[in-house]
Amino acid sequence: MSKVVCILVEGPTETEFVNSSLYPYLLKNGVSVVRPIGIETSPGFKGGDVRYETRYKPNILKLLRGTEDLLVTSLIDFYRLRSDFPKFQDAKKVTNVNERVGFIEKACCEDINDERFVPYIQLHEFEGLLFTKPNGFEQIADISNRNLRELKQIIIDYPNPELINEGPDTAPGKRLSKLIPDYSKPLYGNFIALENGFDIILEKCPRFKNWVELIIQKATT
Repeated sequence: MSKVVCILVEGPTETEFVNSSLYPYLLKNGVSVVRPIGIETSPGFKGGDVRYETRYKPNILKLLRGTEDLLVTSLIDFYRLRSDFPKFQDAKKVTNVNERVGFIEKACCEDINDERFVPYIQLHEFEGLLFTKPNGFEQIADISNRNLRELKQIIIDYPNPELINEGPDTAPGKRLSKLIPDYSKPLYGNFIALENGFDIILEKCPRFKNWVELIIQKATT
């Protein structure tokens, strides 16, 4: 019997992604119960503004007080992560962005201090996972040919879409808002992910893949 996996998420898009994409993959690999837990990061659970001391940490500790045999993790964005996360200022000195995020995750582990807790922070944000192949974009009728070509070029330019940068105008979500008319993360996010397929996300997003494999390892042993 596998452990119950609780995933703290910051919005409805991530909740749906866990239910429709991540959970079926985990189920095939022996993880039978997965629960996305929405954290009220903004009015109406719209996502963003994940505060460590008043939102993230209290929710994690509440889950860990449960009596089930469980594993607690998270799916939140590094983009615009608040500075109240443990050792956030020290992490700025780490030049490699993958190592920087890992540094913050390790600090969260040390602060929570529970072996059942595996923090995960998505580099740079959830929308980066949508730039794995053009299939999902091609199914959206309102995208102009010019914008579709630009979306495809981004995929070519970033073989690892997790590295699409976090600038205020060039973050993955900002690019999608610019190139897809009336872009809505809850509406299009999981549609694109499902059209592209989960396997291609694992293939092209190594940090995300490592997290998924760690969940399977810890939940099934």
